[in-house]
Parts: sequence; C-alpha cells; structure tokens
Amino acid sequence: MLKMTLLTIISALALFYIGVCGLLYFMQERLLFFPSPVAGYPTHPAIEPVSLRSGNVQLAGWVINKDIQGPLLVYFGGNGEELSQSTSHFVSLPATSILINYRGYGDSEGKPSQIGMFADAEAVVDFAQAAYGHDRPLLVFGRSLGSVIAVHTAAEKHPEALILMSPFRSVADVATVRYRWIPAATIRWMLRHPFDVTTAIGELPSRTLIIRADEDRVIPPRETDLFIDRLNTPPDIARYLGQHNEPMAHPDIWRPLHAFVTNTQRH
Repeated sequence: MLKMTLLTIISALALFYIGVCGLLYFMQERLLFFPSPVAGYPTHPAIEPVSLRSGNVQLAGWVINKDIQGPLLVYFGGNGEELSQSTSHFVSLPATSILINYRGYGDSEGKPSQIGMFADAEAVVDFAQAAYGHDRPLLVFGRSLGSVIAVHTAAEKHPEALILMSPFRSVADVATVRYRWIPAATIRWMLRHPFDVTTAIGELPSRTLIIRADEDRVIPPRETDLFIDRLNTPPDIARYLGQHNEPMAHPDIWRPLHAFVTNTQRH
C-alpha cells in the first residue's frame, strides 16, 4: 500500500514537472514579450516620427532632436516598453536619439523573436547613421531585455560608447534564478529565444555605463554583477535604490545618464 502511494506521488510530481516544462516551452513568447499598441503619439516639436524597413517588416518609431549637435544615440527598451511613452525623457539629452519600437510593438509590423529583433537592431543603427551622420559618435543604450539587444548590436556595430540598465548575460541565467527547481540544462534546452550574449560581452567598447538597480526583482542585481565581471574594461557604474521599472527621471538614474551622454561628445 505504501509502495503504491509513493509511486502515485512520484508519478504525480513527474507529470506536474513535465506539464510545467511544457507550459514554459510553448508559452515562452507570452512570458518574454509584452507588445502593446502606441500608448499616445508624442506632440513635442523636437520629436518626429520615422520608419524603416528591416527584412520584410516595417518598423516605426521616433527621432528626437534630429538637428542637435552631439552623439547619435540609439535606444532599445524593455520587453514591455512601447517607446512612445519613453520619448519625452530624451528631449533634454544633448544627443540625436532614435527610438524604434520592436517588431510587433507600437506601429511596427511582425512578431517579436530573438532572430528578428537582433536583425532589426542592426538595421536601426544603419538607418540612424545613414540618416543623421556616420561621422558622429555612436552611443547604444539598452534597458533590461534591450540591454541584451544593445550588447549584440555593440559587438556588431562597434559604437564609441554603451549604456546598459539592468544588463544580464542570457535569459537562461535569469530564468534559473526564478525557476530554481528546473535544471539549468533543461531551461537552456527549452529556450527558443535564449538572448545569450555571454561571448559578446568581451567585444564591448571601453566606455560603458552600467545602471544597476539595487532592489531589482526582475533582473537580480547579482546577475548584473556577473555581467560586469565579464567586461574587459571596468565600466562606470551608477546604482540606484529602486525597482526594475523605476522611471528614467529618477535622479540617481538621470544624473549619471545625462553626464555620460554629455561626456561622449567630448571623446
């Protein structure tokens, strides 16, 4: 009787484990990407709509301060960030900023995926430099999931400087903290969108600013520290006491960000 009970419990646990793994595998796009329509079209005179072609999809977003002197900044947001709500932050930066929504987000066509988003990011940089100047310092800025996209893009496009908010090495490294009871090897095998930039970290520019959230419950601060440890050159590090989605206007985020962008145009 006891043997049968143990077998029943083990079988139930095994089925539960398989069911959860199957759910994570087939639902991972819903767990990783949170596209939404444009929240509101910006009306500030310094913000203008732009669009570009990437493969077979049309991407849409905004250019901010297109006639200003200074670096050319390309921003990649978080996995739930529709960029119309972020444009206002960039108006006061001394840079021409390009914010293009990911495929499937805002007015951009297509469905989000690692392959598509990496290709789109490179296309956005090519567009920005062709439209607003190859001779200007290029600064790539990524937040959360966008930090991984920024790292990939920096390794391919070699910007003068890089800004990363809450960076991490791969989705698997973050997921193994959240799902500790699933073996890391199983998580890596299940991921169709691993966003693994571990090897690219060694190819980043020497001028890098890391913005670290000390109370981040989405990207563990320890994961950001492990990312920093892999950099070839010690970065500038700005820390703020707050959560993952703190507004960019937070003083401990904005001050070092603004200073870093300002100093980029002097190098």
